[in-house]
Amino acid sequence: MNKSFTRIVFGALMLLNMPFSRAQQDPHYSQFMYNKLNFNAGFAGATDGKICATVIQRTQWMGFGGGDYDAGNGKLVKRGSAPRNLVGSINAALGSRFGIGATFSSDVVGFENVVIPRLALSYRHPLGDGVLSAGVGVGMMQVTMDGDFNAIDPGDPNVPTGKESASALDLDAGLYYEKNNLLGVIDGFYAGFSATHINASKVELSYDTKENNLHMYFVTGGSYQINSILALQPNILVKKDPAKIQADLNCYLVWNDKIRGGLTWRPMDAAVVLLAYNFTPKFIVGYSYDLTTSKILNYSSGSHEFMLRYCFGVKIPPREKIIRSRYTPRFM
Repeated sequence: MNKSFTRIVFGALMLLNMPFSRAQQDPHYSQFMYNKLNFNAGFAGATDGKICATVIQRTQWMGFGGGDYDAGNGKLVKRGSAPRNLVGSINAALGSRFGIGATFSSDVVGFENVVIPRLALSYRHPLGDGVLSAGVGVGMMQVTMDGDFNAIDPGDPNVPTGKESASALDLDAGLYYEKNNLLGVIDGFYAGFSATHINASKVELSYDTKENNLHMYFVTGGSYQINSILALQPNILVKKDPAKIQADLNCYLVWNDKIRGGLTWRPMDAAVVLLAYNFTPKFIVGYSYDLTTSKILNYSSGSHEFMLRYCFGVKIPPREKIIRSRYTPRFM
């Protein structure tokens, strides 16, 4: 790998923390269709009456990061890590009208780690032969910087000298619509529109102020049954932040409701291969590999992502009605 190029790239990532460019960008996941609660609070409770938990771990741009050995002082000079992301969620319906969920995400880029725990609540209302949900999410964004740097100019206020962290309130909201069948052709149809960081909070660090800009998402998908054992499941996610707009165009081929294989095209970024296996209707394991199509391909072996999803039901036995004797004067 060209180490000089790696230094340049991670130097650019660090510049994102400087005063002239402070926007925080949400991480993306190739297996977004399994964890829509991460970007749409309206999805809370859309679990077919089950409690569903999902974990996705992503390692982006394998080969970047690490460090170089400096023979002059006999030390390892850190370059920071390539993007590493982890998100977990759990959500369920509360009766027929409400849904509740929780997410926890960790986004590590370079020397910075952004952690966001979030709670979501949705109201679910029948609309035609489907259900429209409106949800809000409340979280706390915590930014931690590993300040293990050697400043060229000692005392430079833009170079942290130790680990520090700060936090700020983070709000999001979303709409999510689902119906069993669309136009007699598409089963399990869904569509959603959502926004994260709608309060545009600021995280104050001693050397910088990090702004959380509004991100918007549109997601849709469904399933088309080819025959008794094969189905196509297309999914689309469009993401927009102040800097750019990006789309994930995905389609799975599902065999016998067990084995899933799919491809995703993310224009100007990557082509993605996805695999998944349903061990049971409640438990699914997935993997994706992103082959970068930009010039980063010359310096990275791609991105890897692993997913686990498990759904379970909680049965509450019906309360037996107690029959009691009643006395009335009518028969005395």
